[in-house]
Amino acid sequence: MDITIYTATGCARCKIVKGFMEERGISYVEKDMKADGKDDFQAFYKANRSAVFRGPEGIEFPIIYDGENIRQSIGAALAFLHAGKKLDGFFTVGTLHKEWVNGIHVSGGDPRYAEEFLYILRYLKDKNMKLQLETTGKNSGVLKQVLDEGLADVMIMDVLGPEHLYSRLAGEEIDIEDIKASLGLIQSFPEYKIRTVIAPVIREDGSVSYLTPEEIALTAKLIGEGSGSNKLPYMLKAFEPKEAQNPEFRKLEPIVNLLPYRSKARTYQVFADIEK
Repeated sequence: MDITIYTATGCARCKIVKGFMEERGISYVEKDMKADGKDDFQAFYKANRSAVFRGPEGIEFPIIYDGENIRQSIGAALAFLHAGKKLDGFFTVGTLHKEWVNGIHVSGGDPRYAEEFLYILRYLKDKNMKLQLETTGKNSGVLKQVLDEGLADVMIMDVLGPEHLYSRLAGEEIDIEDIKASLGLIQSFPEYKIRTVIAPVIREDGSVSYLTPEEIALTAKLIGEGSGSNKLPYMLKAFEPKEAQNPEFRKLEPIVNLLPYRSKARTYQVFADIEK
């Protein structure tokens, strides 16, 4: 396939992706948005504005484009070049800089493609990149492989909620034993964090409401049951309605006081705290 790669002068991540394509014999055309490719990139961005992520610090590079598919940032670009769309879900746009790579989601992809996923992590580690991965607990078998090979420098586990609401919050059927298995692994990573966003739930009667302090207590209990510890670094985070995709969630008022949630969580996780 012919690839256009949009780069920025001095972008080390762009060099890694170009090197990958050269190793594979993939032909590409480079457009440096800070040099001769500036006009080409502006035209591309104008035509594809909705598909290109622009954060507070600007646009993340590299961006690759094959005439149909766009992939942005080093992880997502390498994943697409290696396995096409098979790894969609495992990789999204990363926003960390220097030697750090994020936007990597153990639970987001199809576990049938675990080996292809691990290949990209190995490749990034071989290029001296440090990796921050995230999981919701799904795909615990893949998480175990990541741990065994030492492919994550930081692991963030988002525990969505209590056992009885986990599938509802995830938007798919979840095996709670899979979640508990991941909780049993999390402490073995070099650095890790467990957190819960106090998110809205669509209740059985169709109403929408936030997780309650009592439900957060049950979430902390689930963490203890899976991990075997009641002394884990457990952070509670407020939900941002304005960032929600669901229009019903955007109508909610933000939770202002998280102290009742922290108090309930400390029943089962004594170091539970509020993420600043």
